[in-house]
Amino acid sequence: MDKDQLLDVILQQQEIFRTIPGDIIEREIDPEKYMHGKEIVVITGIRRSGKSTVLKLIAEKYLNTGENILFINFEDIRLADINIENYNDIENIAIELFSAEKKTVFFFDEIQYAPSWERWLNNLHFKGHKVFVTGSNAKILGSEIATALTGRNVVLDLYPFNFREYLKLKGVEIPPENMLTSKKSAEILHFFKSYLEKGGFPEVLKEDNIELSGYYFNDILKRDIENRNNIKDSTGLSRLATYLATNSSSIFTYSTLRQITGIKSNNTISQYIDYFRDSYLFYTLPAFYYSLKKQVQASSKIYSGDNSFLRTVSFSFSENTGQKLENLVFLYLLQSKTDNKLFYHSDRRNSNECDFIIMKGTFIVSAIQVSSDIRNNKTRKRETDGLIDALNEYNLKKGFILTMGTEAKEEISGKEIIILPAWKYMLYPDSYY
Repeated sequence: MDKDQLLDVILQQQEIFRTIPGDIIEREIDPEKYMHGKEIVVITGIRRSGKSTVLKLIAEKYLNTGENILFINFEDIRLADINIENYNDIENIAIELFSAEKKTVFFFDEIQYAPSWERWLNNLHFKGHKVFVTGSNAKILGSEIATALTGRNVVLDLYPFNFREYLKLKGVEIPPENMLTSKKSAEILHFFKSYLEKGGFPEVLKEDNIELSGYYFNDILKRDIENRNNIKDSTGLSRLATYLATNSSSIFTYSTLRQITGIKSNNTISQYIDYFRDSYLFYTLPAFYYSLKKQVQASSKIYSGDNSFLRTVSFSFSENTGQKLENLVFLYLLQSKTDNKLFYHSDRRNSNECDFIIMKGTFIVSAIQVSSDIRNNKTRKRETDGLIDALNEYNLKKGFILTMGTEAKEEISGKEIIILPAWKYMLYPDSYY
């Protein structure tokens, strides 16, 4: 690519990048945590989760301290012909724009579109530059970073808005738990029901246009999965994605997936699910067994990368509040307990199941059941039995049943059962962990 053309694109991108809209909602991350140190900061997550906005917020803090910054979005079609020789041009452009007296801080959006990017980042790090990058594919970033940037990078996983960030967007104050009134609780529940349906994509919420979610899903499916991996069976891929979205929070079997999609090979289905995970479109949750062999052989549960997909992609004619609530709780646990591992509990001897168990280190530390409404005695018994089974299995003293609104405490078989609105568990985690 010609250097003059490259310079023109870079200058235009700077103008757009430095224009920070007044309605930006700061995320619940600490930017300064990632500004300190020399490591390359990799911000990764599903498309449209706000990675570029986080870059802007971090860049603004550097600008306020007088640092030089240079931003490049490698997804720009005008950079389609960029090559490794242009990397030297970029470094020279930075010197020409800012002088060489102070090291430039580089911000690279969608870095996976740049050729041999991992070696270039390594060189920039070696030269003393601080570098921030974003990417929308876990496998590409993970594998390349593991081999080329070991010990030189930190990863920031960014998700769509959590419930606290959603309330901030809506201008809803979150009081201390001991100051919650019935009126405030009703207001928060109102917004929680909306969040349950619309999910957390920033632009979906700002524009109040859930149809954008469907466009995001199809865009990821086409560009990040089908095109990138040269998949010929687009029909089978689409059927698989639609079925998984429709059955989020359910256990899946390969025999069912073969029948529904027409894909004949288990290996192909497994590969497609890997692609979904790499693009953060879906997540899988394994069953917990002390035997690794049993754990690998057991069926997994599937969860959608954002709750909005359960409306815009799912082929369902019912409200399925329980399904949506479980998917939302999974996403919350995934975001908030990043140092822990998540599983579900299943006991084939008595058909009891517990939706989530949390492992910290080598110990199971919490068990959580999710049910939108447990006023029905049969439902209450099923959920309680599954939770008690998990508490006994992992020698835990208390467990949680997260609901849409019911709140109570019970003691059953010597175990403390805390029944709690899911929104309260999400807003006041220190009280319940």
